[in-house]
Amino acid sequence: MRRLFCALSLCAGLLGAVESKIGQAVVDLIDKEIHKKVSVLEVKPLKSNKEFQVVVVEDPDTKYHIPLLVDKNADLVMGLTNIFFSKSKQDTEFVQDLYHSTQSHNFKQQNSTALNALFEGLPKGYTIDLKSTTPGVKKNLYIISDPKCPHCHHELEQIDKRLKEANVHMVLVGFLGHESTLKAADILKQVKKAHSTQDKVDLLQKVYAIAYKPTDAPDDKIQEVEKVTKKILDTGLVKGVPFLYEYQAKANKK
Repeated sequence: MRRLFCALSLCAGLLGAVESKIGQAVVDLIDKEIHKKVSVLEVKPLKSNKEFQVVVVEDPDTKYHIPLLVDKNADLVMGLTNIFFSKSKQDTEFVQDLYHSTQSHNFKQQNSTALNALFEGLPKGYTIDLKSTTPGVKKNLYIISDPKCPHCHHELEQIDKRLKEANVHMVLVGFLGHESTLKAADILKQVKKAHSTQDKVDLLQKVYAIAYKPTDAPDDKIQEVEKVTKKILDTGLVKGVPFLYEYQAKANKK
């Protein structure tokens, strides 16, 4: 068993060294060609073709994430697009998911000023603030969420993981109709009695449950949810939920 563990550790170390070498070669080639020092975020091999790797780099100026297709020696570097076909379904899904995730990141980065203004302009006390379980964390993650959205239910299941990495601010909307609005309003009514982060998480999980039916959502809370929902939709920045956004703090002026 010990020999097997050592062998596996050695393989993992060699793999990491290979990925590091490829990443550095990509950095060097891009610097040589366009005089820009990008940083490598991720290196992943394709399952169906060991001659190519997928490398994600970050532009130091825009902070955009750029997915690249790179040959095994990093002599050839091509930008990935959503037009990608492979006999391997796993590779196709991987590349498509990666492409869409980088485009989503870049959209939010490009629109950070408008998104900051959107979240800063929400009514006082509207967001449900959940404190990170990791002391000293400064990252602030906003999640726009609809209590009836199945994908939002799945995202809520990841809340413990999110809270290890950031302070989370839940923004409830009624994108999916009247019952969504009622559930969101019901949460806003009850959350005043939730004094800890865990109390708030328990409340969210209770009301998000499919079987839960709101019975006494006050009119003022319903109107507040409707107003915020309309405000978010009118920006044109949020097309669906859950919508996750890491708040981009303004740089301190010297």
